[in-house]
Amino acid sequence: MLTPGAYARRGLRHPVALDLGTSTVRLWTPVSGTVVTEPAVVAWTPSGAQAVGRAAIALRDSGDAKLLWPVRSGVVADFFACVHLLRVLAAASGRPGDDVSPVVVGVPATATLRQQDLLDAVVRQAFGGRVATVEEPLAAALGCRADLDGDDVVTVDIGQGRTEIVRIADRAVEAAERVDVPDGLDPAPLIAAAVRRLGTRPGRRRLLITGGGAAHPQLAARLAALTGRVVTMPADPHLATLTGLRLLLTG
Repeated sequence: MLTPGAYARRGLRHPVALDLGTSTVRLWTPVSGTVVTEPAVVAWTPSGAQAVGRAAIALRDSGDAKLLWPVRSGVVADFFACVHLLRVLAAASGRPGDDVSPVVVGVPATATLRQQDLLDAVVRQAFGGRVATVEEPLAAALGCRADLDGDDVVTVDIGQGRTEIVRIADRAVEAAERVDVPDGLDPAPLIAAAVRRLGTRPGRRRLLITGGGAAHPQLAARLAALTGRVVTMPADPHLATLTGLRLLLTG
């Protein structure tokens, strides 16, 4: 069971909230107070030059650099490239190299145990210190300030390459399903069918839509019609997961 402030501790020097996605990595620390947002990409040239994020894309555009996207469908595909990416971003955030404050990182709710362990190892190697993984749809629901105790809450987290539909009960993930939506296909019927398969619980029937794909035209209205649920989408759905992870650190 997770609540805001679950990982808040006095004396922590530089805790980190981390959302490592297929296309974008987002990082927040209370020291900087700002969100670092970069493409989740690494570049290198035959001469050995390396860069990450926007600098990597600029390096590719200016020469013969090769791009590598080390995250696929929300999970780690290249261990060493992910470590390099996160080490550079950690240094840019001002986090001291000897800091052992915890990192709270989002993980797909439908990730396998091996995929979760690999993400944990990447973050531990890049940042040092303790690592806590939290299911991304649960973090997003916390970020939306949903009534997780009284409402019947289902979260739809639409990322690049992975869409997850998750039922939340007792402030934990009770059931989760992954839906793969082919390019060009209307996602609403597939998502609505998965929502219905999760069933209902007592309480107001709520559907939270988060993630970068949540702003798909008319998606919220169509899901409301197809599921009979009240649909909520935050103002910045792509930041919902990071917002929830921040709340776990700060309350």
